[in-house]
Amino acid sequence: MRMKAGIVIDTHASDETQALGFFAGKVAPEGTLFCLQGELGAGKTVFVRGLARGRLGNGQLLVTSPTYVLQHVYRGGSGTVYHLDLYRLTGGPPDFEGAGLGECLQDPEALVCIEWPERVLEILPADRVEVEIEHQGSEGRRVHLHATGPCCGQLVDRVARAVGSRERLKAFMESGLQMPVV
Repeated sequence: MRMKAGIVIDTHASDETQALGFFAGKVAPEGTLFCLQGELGAGKTVFVRGLARGRLGNGQLLVTSPTYVLQHVYRGGSGTVYHLDLYRLTGGPPDFEGAGLGECLQDPEALVCIEWPERVLEILPADRVEVEIEHQGSEGRRVHLHATGPCCGQLVDRVARAVGSRERLKAFMESGLQMPVV
């Protein structure tokens, strides 16, 4: 993916990666698309778990990888989160549309999270948040958040101001995930 200005946060455990996703889910405007990249096991689904829990206000929501089913849909009082995993999608945009996956992009009130978006990048909206997660040792991760347009740029800026360093992220976690004032 073509990366724009953004932030980089090092997390040292999966609960920190999840907390980062939680905050992003809480503050993301309706209709935000998150495109997640990283090696297998990098923590993409962990980030989405936090995002869905934050967005839907359910800290116990069971969020698992949709690798074999392509899509999970989570609904709650605060909206809908679509979680797509395109790892096994080999036919590109025609398979994406043929499986009905493109419909989630038409839901203006939902958050959409796509793992392995490079399979269909040419048909995705230009304004999105690109999340790249890299392994940093056994538990650590380096999480890059980049916006590719103005609306998502505001979201990434808000995340940067609130939890854009490991110290601020840890303070957010220690507060019981109480939203900081930004």
